[in-house]
Formats: sequence, C-alpha cells, structure tokens
Amino acid sequence: MAGEFGDDVWYVDLAPITDPELVPVAVARALALPDQPGRSTMDTLTRFVGDRQMLVVLDNCEHLLDASAALVTAVLAAAPGLTLMATSREPIGVAGELTWRVPSLSLADEAIELFTVRARHARPDFVVSDDNAAAVTEICRHLDGIPLAMSSPQPGCAQCR
Repeated sequence: MAGEFGDDVWYVDLAPITDPELVPVAVARALALPDQPGRSTMDTLTRFVGDRQMLVVLDNCEHLLDASAALVTAVLAAAPGLTLMATSREPIGVAGELTWRVPSLSLADEAIELFTVRARHARPDFVVSDDNAAAVTEICRHLDGIPLAMSSPQPGCAQCR
C-alpha cells in the first residue's frame, strides 16, 4: 500500500506502552521525529503530519482506548491527507470510525496454517512437526486465533525465531 501514500506508511506498536501519556511519544518515535524544546509531542506530531499523504497503523490500542482516541482526533483534525488504521479488540470510539470485525481462525487448521506461513517469513525452513505441534497450537490458542495477532511477531516467541 505504500505506493498509495506519497509520504509512506508508518507502523506504531502500542503493545509495550502502559502509560497513556506515552501514546503520542510512541507515535513520534515511530515517525522518527526528534524532541523539539518548547513544543509538546502532540504539537510536533500535528505539525509533521499536516499536509502529508500518509497511512499510520496504530497496533494494539485496546488497553489505551482513551489516549488513542485523543491522539486520533487531534492528528486527523490537523491532517486531511492522513489515513489512520487502528487494531483493537474493541472500537476506539471516535467520530467517523469504521469498524471491521475480524473473526478468529479455526484453531484446528486455519490458525496453524497462518502461523506456519508467518513463521516461514522468519525461518524459511519452518514446519510444524511432532516436536513443535503442541507449542504452535498453544501459541495459536493463546492468541485466540486472531489473524492480526498471529501476523505480528510475538516478543519472546521461541517458535518464531
């Protein structure tokens, strides 16, 4: 999709963020924006996105809904060419939000198949075997068979290395 956005596509992983005050900081870091003395992080963000044509993907918003909503509202008001896509287990709750429910995959086959495809991006020789089948199934179960969760690298996942 990068070709559809003249100013690129940016990914922001909010999973490790626990403090809602750090949501704008996480976005600024993902956009490689330096701190600007005398200017708030939100001001720096809104000035940067201004008239750019870009997509920002906010991943894992569910534990930071209010902070994510505040950020989305502020940057969209400042940037008519900005497109935001957020992943969350529940809607963020901002005006104009469109939601798509992504159903969980079957743990018996679809989730295992997607896991295998994604694991091969990290290890081309990866196969589900008798040695790792239980671990792969447990990972898919832990991720509730959610396709977006299974498509993201999972920190500390020995099966993904």
